Amino acid sequence: MAALGVILLLAGTFLVHRSHGGMRDMRIAGAAVRILQPTQLPQVGAAVVFHGLSANRIIMQYLGQWLAAQGLCVYLVDASGHGDTAGHFSNAETLDSSIRVLSELLRTRQINPANSILVGHSMGGEIAIRLADYFPAAATIALSPAPMILPRQLPSNLLVIGAQFDLPEMKAMASNLLRVTNGPRTSLKDFQAHRAAQKIVAPWTSHGSLIMNSTAVYATARWARAALGSADPPNRLTGAPVAGEELGIVGLIMLFPITGSVVLGLVRGKRAPANSSRTTATAFGFTRSLLYWAIAGVIGVMTVSFWDPQRILPLYTGGYLGFFLLMTGGVLLFFFKSQLDIARVKSPGPLAASLILAALVILGFGAWLHWQLSDVWMHGRHSLYMVPLLFMALPYFLAEEFALGPAGFTRLARRWTRYVLLRLILWLTLMFGILVLFSGQVLLALLLPYLLIGSLGQRLGADWLRHHTGSPEAAALFSAILAAWFMAAVFPLA
Repeated sequence: MAALGVILLLAGTFLVHRSHGGMRDMRIAGAAVRILQPTQLPQVGAAVVFHGLSANRIIMQYLGQWLAAQGLCVYLVDASGHGDTAGHFSNAETLDSSIRVLSELLRTRQINPANSILVGHSMGGEIAIRLADYFPAAATIALSPAPMILPRQLPSNLLVIGAQFDLPEMKAMASNLLRVTNGPRTSLKDFQAHRAAQKIVAPWTSHGSLIMNSTAVYATARWARAALGSADPPNRLTGAPVAGEELGIVGLIMLFPITGSVVLGLVRGKRAPANSSRTTATAFGFTRSLLYWAIAGVIGVMTVSFWDPQRILPLYTGGYLGFFLLMTGGVLLFFFKSQLDIARVKSPGPLAASLILAALVILGFGAWLHWQLSDVWMHGRHSLYMVPLLFMALPYFLAEEFALGPAGFTRLARRWTRYVLLRLILWLTLMFGILVLFSGQVLLALLLPYLLIGSLGQRLGADWLRHHTGSPEAAALFSAILAAWFMAAVFPLA
């Protein structure tokens, strides 16, 4: 398995590396900016790309590479409080920061409005459209733009790309933009008169996956070429960076067992036998566990919906989610108090193994994702919040290990069924907070695909660790560290 993992990593490296042209990171007007040089010459213009809420410049790199393949110099910009850009996030500060970046690019003559294109996703799509009042770009491309008050000056040559499974508010915003621009209008004369407008919907996409969708990136490249006077089909991207990253992720997962075995050997002297799992923390019955989860989830979401945890932990949505896990986990541990009383850490080895393995996962996956898909390093104050987030998440993951019981191949299907249902209850209570209690944490709904993928990886690693150490505490610590990393790395300072 490890050998196959190495092969997949090498294949992924080849596919990603082929797609990379010249690039450099720098600061422009205080913002972190990644500049992609055009991979097709001559250079015909520039594109400034803005990401969405809780995202970063690297997550827009795939889209930027398609634009660079059309002869554009591409500027990928980190918003305030996101990625490598310091400060705190707010809508007003994000707009001001974007204006400062454009002003500096204009002052230094790196861009010319006549052949420059503004591109944005979600919050970035909103910003790109609102910048029409400050910057007369040749075209604006908005992918699933966030709801907004329209600018006084509507953007010229506007393309709106929606996701098939987007939130109703996003779909309504896209339709409204097409209506006020009197679209669709896509003739060459429309582009020359700066009045072209169109809306398309990328099939089988969610809000977050839209920026990696082939239909969306191809339409973006085609519209950019048309706005700059070319009727030719878009140039194709060399390499396959998204497929390469996916192969590498699978390769890293396949390297986890041998890495874990080495770590266990170092901290425990030998690898624990597969049947050594302790059974002190026996799970409750299936129905009883579901009932406890529903009660704890409702108590947790009601508690955090009627006060502002962001004042204590100033991470946008991260403070809410952290305190929700703390409150829910606390209630669940009350229900599991008998299991908690008999759970004892008999050896520091499993806990040490979980710490080391979690650190290796963060370093390995963080470095791999940072190359092409997303900036998940913790910058500045973000790293300080990982410690309180770890302790907030730990009660919930310990209760989850108690509910699932010992890991083993003989009860794999039953264990995963229970796990999925418990996480579903947790998710439904969060949606209850958004739709009924009006918590305003819509970002949790938008991040659902990433939460699902992260939960799957976390469960695989925790199950392997528990199966080979017999320690629910070690598995819970491993899961809590990864959850804290996700919240500290993804959610911006607010």
